[in-house]
Amino acid sequence: MNIHFSPEAQKREQTPVDNLFFSEYMPDADGEAVKVYLYGLMQCRFPSMGDVALSEALNLPEGAVRAAFVYWQSKGLVRILKDEPLEVEYLTVEQPAVTTAVPVKYRSFIRALNELIAPRRFNMNELGHIYDCIETFRLEEKTVLELVSHCMEEKGRNVRIQYILTVAKSWADAGIVTYEQAREYIANATVRKHGATAVLRRWNKRRSPTLDEMALYDSWVREWGFDDEAILAVCPRLTNTSSPSFEALGDRLRELYEQNKVKAEDIRADSDSVSDEKEFARMVFARMGKVSTPTRDEIRQLAVFLEGPEGLSREVVLLAAEECADAERPFGKLKAILKDWTERKVRTVAEATKALQQRQAQFAQADGHRRTRGKNTLLNYAEQGVSHANLDDIALDLDEL
Repeated sequence: MNIHFSPEAQKREQTPVDNLFFSEYMPDADGEAVKVYLYGLMQCRFPSMGDVALSEALNLPEGAVRAAFVYWQSKGLVRILKDEPLEVEYLTVEQPAVTTAVPVKYRSFIRALNELIAPRRFNMNELGHIYDCIETFRLEEKTVLELVSHCMEEKGRNVRIQYILTVAKSWADAGIVTYEQAREYIANATVRKHGATAVLRRWNKRRSPTLDEMALYDSWVREWGFDDEAILAVCPRLTNTSSPSFEALGDRLRELYEQNKVKAEDIRADSDSVSDEKEFARMVFARMGKVSTPTRDEIRQLAVFLEGPEGLSREVVLLAAEECADAERPFGKLKAILKDWTERKVRTVAEATKALQQRQAQFAQADGHRRTRGKNTLLNYAEQGVSHANLDDIALDLDEL
């Protein structure tokens, strides 16, 4: 059996309101909060009146309704049991205790806080801790709002109140109490977390990145598709330079981007290859008697002769390097020999040894021919022959000039 008033009859019924509400609670509440409390009280008395959503019945945003109930919860008149969907339990109106009543001066603060954390709502106990940030730690109200926002960004919207209190205490200990100080701290924290800072730390530079450096870093991520791990994987390639820079790092990243190597694992594999090429170039320089360290461009030029199925073997290149030990420009001579062998398809050590013997025989024949030539008696000048060293210089390409 179901016996009840009709909706029209319910509208004519009366909803009792405790006089304490009018005398102790209503004076400090704003109009929207009063409307929400009274209409909700009516719905408690006549459940069928809840067929229409409270926000719709009062023509209020859902957020305003939630904020009102959070306010009344802080006063001890209701208890929010669930956020989604909103479930509120009305409590008996009691004489307000000093410890639970919200000071009038915090009314606008509570409204701003509720807007900030919506749809979440702090319960009365949590609000008490929030007030401690102001009363105990002496943080400004706007500072507390920045604090809560910062904590939610760090830990998510459901950040625990104890974490907020811990951060509040650390701010107070550090003298961060004003809104301006909070904004500066958060901005610096953002810089500390930025990938450009990690790059500088990798280069043992303790300064903060400039705005231009952070913008450049962001472009590598946004436009080229590198992530933080991939960019840091490239940094070791610049540690041997006198002053590694973001511009130089950008040049390396562009080369990798053009080779479609934007993942950390691809870059590490490429770095291993580069390290191997660098070590081999040092061996070649040692065979030529050069004490200088091969440059990046020299390493690249040498690697060209080793690439592909038709490339020269390392043993053949080292043999050619020994032939260049006494040359005036050993690297230029080496390239001339390697270029000749590549074109003649000299691939094995035996073929290279034979090619060197032929080359030495040709130079010996040229030197002997020069020594047997007499002087030009007409001009009384010694006729100029072409020596081994002269040919080495002629063989140099434009890269050596």
